[in-house]
Amino acid sequence: MNWWLKTRTPAAFLTTVIITTAFAGLAGNTELPIPSLTGSTGNFLVGHLITVLPAAVLMYAASRTDIRMERVAARPIPAWNTLLGLMAAFTAAVAAAITYALNRQDIAYVTGRNTVGYIGFAMLLCALAGPRIASFTTAALPIVLATTGWAPDGRARPWAWVLQPAHSGPATGASLALLAAGAAVTLARFTPARYER
Repeated sequence: MNWWLKTRTPAAFLTTVIITTAFAGLAGNTELPIPSLTGSTGNFLVGHLITVLPAAVLMYAASRTDIRMERVAARPIPAWNTLLGLMAAFTAAVAAAITYALNRQDIAYVTGRNTVGYIGFAMLLCALAGPRIASFTTAALPIVLATTGWAPDGRARPWAWVLQPAHSGPATGASLALLAAGAAVTLARFTPARYER
């Protein structure tokens, strides 16, 4: 347990989630100038980008350990990893709700939703491809969506869940589905084939 706490540093990680979500909720309406490959642009906000940070930090912590060693550990490492991801998602949702209660801006809801989705996406990719690939891919996701996710009329395409407006049911569903899938695969002790030796 001590080894897991040292590598995952859950207190520091959850603090990062709270600070990131609060900052994005308060200053997330600032637009970022990201060119679109589709020729049309929408409003890509700080709140769309910065909320990927907790997932990247989670993957950094996961990459500090030997996956093969975790695979054969007698301790319930997959359960702890799953619990940490779910706690982070819950913490992000609560921080977003508090931020929304303070400023009444929809960006607070967007940051909570996106943080939950990014964490689920990172957990899923970590189980399927390893933490280093998951970290890079998750960090690149908002930029890829910003450059390809806008329709000609300036609205976000349906699959670009990160860019959807605050009260988009499908975007919230996508975030929760990613979290559920990431948690299920992490808990199942799935290990990428290249680590099975």
